[in-house]
Amino acid sequence: MRTDKDTTLKDFIFYTDLFKSDEKQIGDLFRKLESTEPPPYILNKPAPKNLNDLTFGQLIQIQSVKTIEDMLFVPLDVILNINKEKALTCKAFDIIRFMLFIQKELTRIGKLFSEIKYRPSAEEIQAGINQIDNGIFGTIDWYARRMGITDHSEVESIPWIRIYKCLEMDNKQALFEKKLREIYSKKIK
Repeated sequence: MRTDKDTTLKDFIFYTDLFKSDEKQIGDLFRKLESTEPPPYILNKPAPKNLNDLTFGQLIQIQSVKTIEDMLFVPLDVILNINKEKALTCKAFDIIRFMLFIQKELTRIGKLFSEIKYRPSAEEIQAGINQIDNGIFGTIDWYARRMGITDHSEVESIPWIRIYKCLEMDNKQALFEKKLREIYSKKIK
């Protein structure tokens, strides 16, 4: 069978056996579609231009996908409320382009968080700061405490960008205070 722009995702999966293909075949296909923009609509629902409007909970759901199958279907369900059954009736290339868009956005968001990550001093590393990594739960707990929220599940409904900005501000403040202490320490000596 020849796939074209009108091939449904269901037919595409059936004929290409996408989920059992080797990574090179999948990579070649994705590279061909990567240069194209995501579709403006999927099943008459407008696709987002970016993921800035997602809640922290939605972002966690999308970031937690592990398989190609999940990458195809989870973002559609989380962002556009399109379940797997409906997604299989969509044009395969539209869904794959949407998936590639999601991957780019996740990379962008991951880079944002990585850029503001606290960089510990040699002394802090020696004291064991690298062993204090509570992951996503730690971020949720920090934000809940910062904002006086007693129910952690409430944090998942907050836009991720707000959490990011608070984390960025707190990290800048911590760096300022650390530098100020160093300056005072040098003055005292």
